[in-house]
Amino acid sequence: MTFTGIDNQTVELKIINYQYPKITDGDWDSNWLNIYIKVNSKLGLWETVDPSLTTWDFKRLIQWFDNLSNNTRPECLDICFLEPNISFELTNNFDSEIKAIKIKFDLEFRPQSAIEDIEYFVEFIADNNIIKNIVNDLNKELEKYPERKPTHNNRFKKLRAKCLNFFHQF
Repeated sequence: MTFTGIDNQTVELKIINYQYPKITDGDWDSNWLNIYIKVNSKLGLWETVDPSLTTWDFKRLIQWFDNLSNNTRPECLDICFLEPNISFELTNNFDSEIKAIKIKFDLEFRPQSAIEDIEYFVEFIADNNIIKNIVNDLNKELEKYPERKPTHNNRFKKLRAKCLNFFHQF
């Protein structure tokens, strides 16, 4: 999905894959997502991929935008995540007809040529209908890479299978 910012700045954000596609046990490692961004801003043009969000982070982001689209105060006005590579900040009131939002980039989501003391960001404005479209687009992204939930009996089944294999040897 693409956020269109002020002065035609853009941020493309999409999920590329799970960081560990083969780990499906529902633990932390199985829910990290490789996030692709492509930024075209006043501060430059860059793109990168990094495992910056979990499925749970992505759900929180969707909920944050959903709250804004309904003029409901979000849990926080500046949403950030465990990996501080990207954050979103509401820079005006949550119940304004038009919302002003700043997408901020840090660490692995800054350009390789980043200057230390410069804040890298793109600002955009959106009404509730545009934000509802953002919610829909983010949901479509996450549908391709849903939360991997633990299978509680999985460890028991593996242990049972090992025991049965062991006893069948005799």
